[in-house]
Amino acid sequence: MTSIEQTNRPLDAVTERLDDPAVAASLVTLLDNAELLSTLVLGLSGMIARSESIMDSVVEGIHDARAAGAGRPEGTPSLAELAGVARELADAAPLLQDVLNSSMARHETVALLSLLSEAAVEGAATARATDSQVGTVGLVKALRDDDVQRGLGLVIEIARSLGKKLDA
Repeated sequence: MTSIEQTNRPLDAVTERLDDPAVAASLVTLLDNAELLSTLVLGLSGMIARSESIMDSVVEGIHDARAAGAGRPEGTPSLAELAGVARELADAAPLLQDVLNSSMARHETVALLSLLSEAAVEGAATARATDSQVGTVGLVKALRDDDVQRGLGLVIEIARSLGKKLDA
């Protein structure tokens, strides 16, 4: 085999490969993106050249994050705990959205529930402190109290409204 034949052999292989439409299309794509490829290669080359410095910076950042986490006040959640809470919130997002879009999130509802919870806590504390027991006579006597009348009036109106909503 002569040196001319040996020289033409690689050229023939390239020509044969270019006859394949997929290879030709890939080559056109590479040529169309030559500038981008050049930028990527230069960037990767620079990254590889600075890899030791980059890794040192990453390790230093990890140590700084750990040190910052070690000095957190008592009872403050760790980053892992916060990540867990974030996952739970993400999982609960549809339910939370339903609550926020419902009448439960209205200012009036929140204010009423707050009033009811304060009254329940205060009433329970008073009942425990006085060991309050009410019989039939005590109940009739309590009905003369303006506060009891207003409270029962609220409960009756809530029951009436609830009954109407149950019928609907």
